[in-house]
Amino acid sequence: MILIEENFNVQTLNEEMSDSGEKKLYLAGTFMTWGAKNRNGRIYEESDLKLAVDTINEAAQSNRHILSELDHPSSLEIKLENVAMRIMEARMDGKNVYCKAEILPTPKGKILSSLVESGVRVGVSSRGSGSVNESTGKVSNYRFITVDAVATPSAHDAYPETLKEQLEMSNQGKIVTDLSEAVVNDAMAQKYFEIEMRKFIESLKG
Repeated sequence: MILIEENFNVQTLNEEMSDSGEKKLYLAGTFMTWGAKNRNGRIYEESDLKLAVDTINEAAQSNRHILSELDHPSSLEIKLENVAMRIMEARMDGKNVYCKAEILPTPKGKILSSLVESGVRVGVSSRGSGSVNESTGKVSNYRFITVDAVATPSAHDAYPETLKEQLEMSNQGKIVTDLSEAVVNDAMAQKYFEIEMRKFIESLKG
C-alpha cells in the first residue's frame, strides 16, 4: 500500500453569512475523478470513489466531518494543528466527484482564507492509500483519507512528499511499489530520493 495523491484546481469560491453574521468561505469544485487517467497517471475505480463520497456525507451528517489540512502532511494521519477545512458534502457528477469544503477559522484556515481572498488560485489534492498497477495505472484497494488544500502543484512538485511517505510506510513493513515514476526526469526528486534512501538503509542497519 502506498500514499496516493491526486491534484485539482478548485473552480469556485463561495461566501455565505452565518446566523451570527460572520462570513464563511467555501471551496467547491472537482476534488477527484474516476475512469480516466489523471495527470499523475492513475485511474480510480468508480466504486472506490462512490465509497469516498458516502464516507464524506455520512461523516458530515453525523457532525464528524472529514477534516482537511493545508498542504500534504508527512503521514496519513490528520493532525488537528494543521486542519484548514472540513468537507461539508460530496456527490458524483459524471466521472467527477464534486465537493464543498468550509474553510475554518483555525491558524492554517486563516492562512488559506487570506490566500484565496487575495486572489491566489488554490488547488486540492486527495490523500489516500492503495496499490497501483505499474503497467495500467489502475488503483486498487483504495482507502480514502481526505482532500487537502495545496498550492496547485504539478505531479513532479508533489513527488518529494510522496517519496517520503512511501519510505516511511516501507519502514513500517509495507511494500514500496511506486517509487520509480517519481524520479524520472526530475532532478529534485532524484536528489531527495537519494538522501531518503540512504537514511532508510541506515535505519535498516540499525
